[in-house]
Amino acid sequence: MLFADITISFDNVIGVVGAAKGNFSFMIFGLVLSVVLTGALATYLANYIQKHLWIAYVGLGFILIVALQLVIGGLVDLDILSINQEFKKYF
Repeated sequence: MLFADITISFDNVIGVVGAAKGNFSFMIFGLVLSVVLTGALATYLANYIQKHLWIAYVGLGFILIVALQLVIGGLVDLDILSINQEFKKYF
């Protein structure tokens, strides 16, 4: 159980920091919101998501989009991948 809690907490931090894209205010807001939702509403949210499974898929979609942006952005920063200047603002 402890391993799961640590993994979920670490996952939340990585997701929030990646989604904030360097905006410190968004990062702090996201981390505070994540702690509140995880700590106070975890049981309620778990039961609700089990009844409405589509919410889990929407969340997975957001996680995959952020992960893809982070991977592509890292490849661009390392000059492994080159993308059009117009699209760089998304990464």
